[in-house]
Amino acid sequence: MNTMHAYRAPLLKQTRHRDYVFVLEDLELAFPKDQLESITIAWNNGMELENIAEKYKRAPEEIFLALFHQAMENKVTRAFAYRKKGMI
Repeated sequence: MNTMHAYRAPLLKQTRHRDYVFVLEDLELAFPKDQLESITIAWNNGMELENIAEKYKRAPEEIFLALFHQAMENKVTRAFAYRKKGMI
């Protein structure tokens, strides 16, 4: 979680009435810089997500999240999906 711009780190309220689910616990979200760059190049050159996952022995979900991260950094040139006109 990026709390750089927050006044204080957000906290979950501790209560007995609420159960929390921590998502993506089973995934490895860290990537060596050179691997992240190679994944991005492979995607931009037309390689399919599942093939990239197989090549790097990573879960397809991890590859997707890596590409999502790279897209936020404007490093992905190939679209993930197409949106319908007029839809946000």
